[in-house]
Amino acid sequence: MIESWGDFLLSLSLPAELMVAAALYFARCPRRNRFFIRLLPGGILALLLPIWVLGLWNVLLPGAWQSQMAYSLIYSFAAYFAVAGLTLLCFRLPLREAFYGATCAYLTQHLAYCFHRLLFPQALNDTLDSYSLGYLLVYGLVYLVAYYAFARHLLTGREYLVKGAYSLATTVSALSVALVLSAVAQELRTVDGTLYPVCLLYAIACCSFVLWIQVNQKRRLDDQRRLDAQEQLWLQHKAQYEMATENVELINRKCHDLKHQIAALRSISDQGQRDKSIQELEQSVMIYDSMVETGNGVLDTVLTEKSLLCEQRGITLTCVADGACLSFMDAVDIYALFGNALDNAIEAVSALEDEELRTIAVTVFARADLVFLQMENYYGGTLKGEGALPETTKAQEPGYHGFGLKSIRYTAEKYGGFLTVQTEDNIFLLRVTIPRYQS
Repeated sequence: MIESWGDFLLSLSLPAELMVAAALYFARCPRRNRFFIRLLPGGILALLLPIWVLGLWNVLLPGAWQSQMAYSLIYSFAAYFAVAGLTLLCFRLPLREAFYGATCAYLTQHLAYCFHRLLFPQALNDTLDSYSLGYLLVYGLVYLVAYYAFARHLLTGREYLVKGAYSLATTVSALSVALVLSAVAQELRTVDGTLYPVCLLYAIACCSFVLWIQVNQKRRLDDQRRLDAQEQLWLQHKAQYEMATENVELINRKCHDLKHQIAALRSISDQGQRDKSIQELEQSVMIYDSMVETGNGVLDTVLTEKSLLCEQRGITLTCVADGACLSFMDAVDIYALFGNALDNAIEAVSALEDEELRTIAVTVFARADLVFLQMENYYGGTLKGEGALPETTKAQEPGYHGFGLKSIRYTAEKYGGFLTVQTEDNIFLLRVTIPRYQS
């Protein structure tokens, strides 16, 4: 029970230590608007909440204060949930990620706590004198090692890519280890002081092992994602090969038609008929004059390749593009971005029965320090949302749905940009906005 000003300050130590540990795991996560306005009152509330919970517990069940284990468990649980709530208040994270990070922060704080109690036995007195320079050095060193060994490896970009079931399992198992061991240690300290250091060493080993498992699990997930990405690239290369084969067949067909048309011209004596045949011949060779020139060789290549495919499928592809403004982008990224976008558009309009709706418009331009890439086409049916992106309508290879749009978004974010998708009146509008880097 809090009986003095010193006891009050000591009761703030755990939530304060947890908030510092949480900063290691959430510092790079996306912040909510008015972050510092949220942080100040939220931090004060997180500091005081464990004290209020203990006070309420004392009023409702005063006899429970006779058990040191009950005191420790209630206090630790209240501090943990207070910091998890502060995280949700200040950062744009799903519930599972907030509690997952808060659990890792609690394990880190408990590591530091055990090391401090082990290296400085006088801290067992639970007085303000125990929180001296040694306290700061131990906590600072443990937090620093934990950041470089664990925290900085767990984030993927600015988020924790953990599923709800895994986050729940990690939280329950880790808290069971840390909280129960902490409560047992507090009980042993008053009953048998010789077992207390052993319990601290066991807690250090358990917390370190659980955090190490998280890092290894993250690395396994990263390896699996890389394998999935390679498989996706293989599927894309396969599709590109099939597309190239279709283009070759189209060219062979056109060449065959040209030979017959040229042979027919030799036998035509009527001037009107000859002019008509020449006009048809000019239309036939228009495909070879469809080489797009935008000022960017890579963009010219992908647009020309897709225009051949559109010609074969009766699709009108229009392009107004300033390719020079893409000079700062890597050639592979340009090909992947426009290739995926055009493949999606071609697939969508190919399914339309109305030939007049089989049109695709591509626009690329720069304004100030931004580059805008826009692709517009009609589509049939209804698109379902998957986060910020619509789900794929492909019936084949269901394990790889939506990879094209995700790849486009990844490429945009790689250059500090973003992808937006708008669907209205069966018109699909894809926009990519990227900051323009000056060479």
